[in-house]
Amino acid sequence: MVIDDYIRVTMTTNQIPGLSVAVVQEGQPVLVKGYGLANVENFVAATEHTVYEIASLGKTFTATITMMLVEQGVISLDEPITDYLERPPLAWKNVTIKHILSHQSGIPSYTDAPNYWELTRLDLSKSEILALVTDLPLKFQPGEFSTYDNTGYYLLGLMLEKVTRQSYEDLLHDRIFAPLGMNATVMNDPKEIVPHRAAGYRLLNNKLINKPYYSPSVTYSAGGQLSSVADMVKWEQALCGATLLKQSTLDLMWTPHFPNQGDNWEKLRYVAGLGWWILNYGDRRVVGHNGSILGFASNITRFIDDKITVILFCNLDQISRPDAIAKKIGGYYCPALRELMLQPPLGE
Repeated sequence: MVIDDYIRVTMTTNQIPGLSVAVVQEGQPVLVKGYGLANVENFVAATEHTVYEIASLGKTFTATITMMLVEQGVISLDEPITDYLERPPLAWKNVTIKHILSHQSGIPSYTDAPNYWELTRLDLSKSEILALVTDLPLKFQPGEFSTYDNTGYYLLGLMLEKVTRQSYEDLLHDRIFAPLGMNATVMNDPKEIVPHRAAGYRLLNNKLINKPYYSPSVTYSAGGQLSSVADMVKWEQALCGATLLKQSTLDLMWTPHFPNQGDNWEKLRYVAGLGWWILNYGDRRVVGHNGSILGFASNITRFIDDKITVILFCNLDQISRPDAIAKKIGGYYCPALRELMLQPPLGE
């Protein structure tokens, strides 16, 4: 089966309206293409330039800006995040920037708040978002365990703004997107006219429907970006060439940062680095990040030792493991990847 056939079968099986994919091998794009429809109602084809909401994949951008400031000596990984927050809870006093980057802060994720889904239609202030968790105790002491945490990445955005005196949006533009020529990559604003913007979809009773409104106030630096796979090729090339960060810094981000307790590496088969997830493929270095938000799913997987990266965006949210699709696609270009069992295994 050729790659186009696999992608089309996968889209049919999962009822995905539109999917755009990029494969970069040894720093050079070997596939950059769209499949299906970016907008079903208007029958607009998905292309490599289609712009999707990329959700938590954008945490890699937040982590990159943070590590730029670390390289410059402006901040330190071991500093408490509370040094940069207004009236932070006392419970957060021992949470460091490194704890947050590696999802070891213990701070409850605001997206787990009982009333969170009632609030996603509201354009709330940042303080209103944080108020969902500021009175809650830590889930564990910082560094003890690892639990996925959107709140921490929200706090990183506030820290970045305070340190640089720029908006988070301007920071991303000035330090990443403009230097790399990522002209389609911006913060999501539903009221703005965005060229090539994909419509997002959900399945309800096995029927495709338009996604409901989801306020960008609840994403921010935890995953509020839009991008295209054509732009993400430029991002991948910057990672390959270490043009934004030193190679030693990238290696630190792509190294497992184990919590004091838990056996995530052996049991779950993955652990957090700094802004990236490190997947346990034995001695093979593999890092990546999924994104999931109402109407969209995304993934970037970097098979570092095999020098191949797969990026995919789609406009359906009920794709729980876009990384599994990415690995399959990678196997068409690097047969060695076909022999590897997917980590973490499906179903876990």
